[in-house]
Amino acid sequence: MTYQQPPAPQWPSSGQQPPVPQWPAVPPASQQPSTPQWPTAAPPVQQPPVAGPQPVAGPQPVNYPPPVRVEVVPGTPYGLAVLGAPKTASGVAASALVAGVGSILVSLVVWCFGVAGAQQGWGGLVAGAFAALAVLLGAAAVLLGWLGMRQIRLAAGNMTGRGVAIAGLVCGAVGLLLAAVGLLTAIVLSSR
Repeated sequence: MTYQQPPAPQWPSSGQQPPVPQWPAVPPASQQPSTPQWPTAAPPVQQPPVAGPQPVAGPQPVNYPPPVRVEVVPGTPYGLAVLGAPKTASGVAASALVAGVGSILVSLVVWCFGVAGAQQGWGGLVAGAFAALAVLLGAAAVLLGWLGMRQIRLAAGNMTGRGVAIAGLVCGAVGLLLAAVGLLTAIVLSSR
């Protein structure tokens, strides 16, 4: 048995509308032949209600902070809510702390080379090279710590990190002091 495609309908070209298809009428349920109904699946089991919040499909609401102020838009019943911005950490203060810790670590290298090379005579020279780096890092930490505290003060409470800026300033000053004393010690020990 092969399938044959039905012929395409031919519409008159005189501007007539195509005929509306007529669907066969469905006899009422009382006239339809009865077929045996076999159970196809178990009846659905009703679940007991779950206590607590039910999951909701779709986007979840966002909890915004309370507005700082609400400004009325003139001529409308609407208002504009102004939300507060979160506080940000000062990057300058963090840079001061990094430079201050680096200054202390390089100052310890100054001491190590100054003491280790004192007998051979090269301790003062190598300690001096590292002391220059420690002094530069210490001066940068002091300057950045001061700038960080100034930046935080001018931000009027919208920036954090004052303690970090102070720690960077102190670490830079300690690094400067350790480098200077280490260099002097290395020179004195090398000159003997």
